[in-house]
Amino acid sequence: MPYLTQLAEVARRTGYPVTECPGWKTRGHGPQPAVEGVVCHHTADREDLHVVRDGRPGLDGPLSQIWLRHDGRIFIVAAGRCWHNAPSTSPNHTNSASIGIEAENNGRSPWPAGQLDAYRRLCAELCKEFGLPASRVRGHKEVNTAKSDPHTLSMNDFRAEVARLMTGAGPTPASATRVEEDAVPEIVSLGAGRDQDVPAAGELVVRWHTEYVDDPDDHGADGVAVFADGARWALCDALVKLRGLQPGEDVDLAWTRCSRDGTKVLDDPWRLTVHADPDGRIERNLGGQFALSADNQLRLRILNPGPRPVTLEKVTMAKIALFRR
Repeated sequence: MPYLTQLAEVARRTGYPVTECPGWKTRGHGPQPAVEGVVCHHTADREDLHVVRDGRPGLDGPLSQIWLRHDGRIFIVAAGRCWHNAPSTSPNHTNSASIGIEAENNGRSPWPAGQLDAYRRLCAELCKEFGLPASRVRGHKEVNTAKSDPHTLSMNDFRAEVARLMTGAGPTPASATRVEEDAVPEIVSLGAGRDQDVPAAGELVVRWHTEYVDDPDDHGADGVAVFADGARWALCDALVKLRGLQPGEDVDLAWTRCSRDGTKVLDDPWRLTVHADPDGRIERNLGGQFALSADNQLRLRILNPGPRPVTLEKVTMAKIALFRR
């Protein structure tokens, strides 16, 4: 199959405004081999078209053919293959066999009604264009065991609305904004109340001094870890501010899974290398979405490979949403 240069025209059939990103008709990791499914995502951030188009550290863009803004405007990003779902549990929803739609949402915010309507209509038009049944529309969480997006949406209801729209029927208002009860998250909000030093050629596990939590058992008494009492999807966002670097020096920011007792680092499911600005400062949001269980704990680490100490400023904040799996 060639590059999918009809995508903009297909998107315009929804009735929603469409923006064609410059160069989209030749953008992709080669042509799209097949279209056998549609995968629905949320981006876990806001105003992140550039990430979908250009990629992120460790994963080159484009990451999806389409970015759907919160107000329903559809942005056509790429006509070729995109890295939006791997590994896939479905042969019809691999990168080589499906179209990806990244909907702008930080993984916690309610879905605007207009964005949801555009989302369903876009899926319906894609299904009609490529001869797919509505059953081939899948949430990322349904075809990749490590994902939880699109958050709070009942995909069965979503597909039912897509099927209705494919026949020319209007949406059902009662189910248009329905969410799954199990998808209501427990929220852990944390703050760092004083400066903390990251040693040269060393690391800091961030200590949280302030907390506002739904369940006090979610946050450890030692101030450094977040716990889950069972199988949970963790959607995380932290604002990290650092000072004391030389311009261009790099630091790694990582969400880290540790053993339940905190004695062993298991892995860094979300890690980002960032570079200091001309003033020797770093201010970055560190997102992430991954699985937790009752056998581990979650920490935020700052890893400093440089020859001088770095200061983590007290304004650091984090919010962790724990969804039941």
